[in-house]
Amino acid sequence: MKYIRSLGHFAERLAKAGASDEGDIVTIIAGQTYILECKNRKKLDLPTFWSEALKEAHNYAKARGQVVAPPAFVIVKRRNASIEQSWVIQPLEKWIEQMPVPQGQITSSEGWSTPQPEEVKEEPKQEEVKPKRKKKAVEE
Repeated sequence: MKYIRSLGHFAERLAKAGASDEGDIVTIIAGQTYILECKNRKKLDLPTFWSEALKEAHNYAKARGQVVAPPAFVIVKRRNASIEQSWVIQPLEKWIEQMPVPQGQITSSEGWSTPQPEEVKEEPKQEEVKPKRKKKAVEE
């Protein structure tokens, strides 16, 4: 929460509510509300973390009478690393939506394939032909 605030964004801890837990942090960035489920564990269990984040985002929306739950993300603190180096777990579709391309759509497949080197054909070398110099006429 402190790190998100240090970047100038709203962030608050959410109260623990057992089965009705609403996530660990609510943040608003660029007008969008996000629910963050924060983990600092030795062993990663991403499916469990993800299920928990989705359920808690749903609980957050339900408690506020919202029909649509805000996007949820799992923040995983890396062992022996600073908070800035934490991992963010999110679905690919959400990641694509955030990409700086029109409507989150990839508009070219050029970036996805590795260009094959073209076959280099050596052309026969031609000797450089120097133009002949004209001899000056000697005036008598």
